[in-house]
Amino acid sequence: MEGNVYIFNLVTALAYLIVGARLFALSRNTRGRPEYLLALNYACTGVSYVLYELPDFLGRELIWVLIAARFIYSAGLVPLLLFTRDVFRAESRWANAIVQTTAVTLFSGVFFSMLNGDVEGLNVSSVWFWCDWIGYTAPYVWITAEALLAYSAARKRVTLGFCEPEVPNRYLLWALFGFFAAIAGISLIPLYVEYAATEAWPRWGDYASGGLEAAGTLMLWFAFFPPAWYRRWVNRAAPAPSKPAR
Repeated sequence: MEGNVYIFNLVTALAYLIVGARLFALSRNTRGRPEYLLALNYACTGVSYVLYELPDFLGRELIWVLIAARFIYSAGLVPLLLFTRDVFRAESRWANAIVQTTAVTLFSGVFFSMLNGDVEGLNVSSVWFWCDWIGYTAPYVWITAEALLAYSAARKRVTLGFCEPEVPNRYLLWALFGFFAAIAGISLIPLYVEYAATEAWPRWGDYASGGLEAAGTLMLWFAFFPPAWYRRWVNRAAPAPSKPAR
């Protein structure tokens, strides 16, 4: 069981790194900032996951590796916040406030939990744990809400013949990407509670959170790199534009 979880976590990390590299390549071709920001998010997540597994691979505790993993993962969430702001609320002052407040909450939780000896961020009885948890869950809740609002508006434009069906579908995929990641964050709470009670990490939790993250990554892949068959399906399934009444 332990070995299977270890392999599963490494495969998850590799998937993040592959998607991150693909998004970096796309951003070079399109010179698009959104693709670059998501590439940074995925690259940081992949690197942090590799670092989290390194102590198990070497067979000994490496506190500095765990510290680096937490800070790198947290740093990767800042580009995600900037992505949501740039794509959906570029002219909004309150969106800047969300980015700044979330980042401060996140890094405060990470820093002060470590300062109090909770290097891995597992102490659910600490207020800093909850600052950390809010900081890494809120970005995905925000992108889900914004993408759903944009999806609803774009569907109306498709009905009127003002945009292609792929536009609302892309927003929907972004919403699903955020939704699966947010649920993965929420699902960690009962795992941390069980760990606090038993001092043993429930291994099924790695499969649950990893599976949700994999589903979100698949949604993101389809949003940026949709296969030809998928694009044909989206266009066929879309309702025909309504004709104006005479």
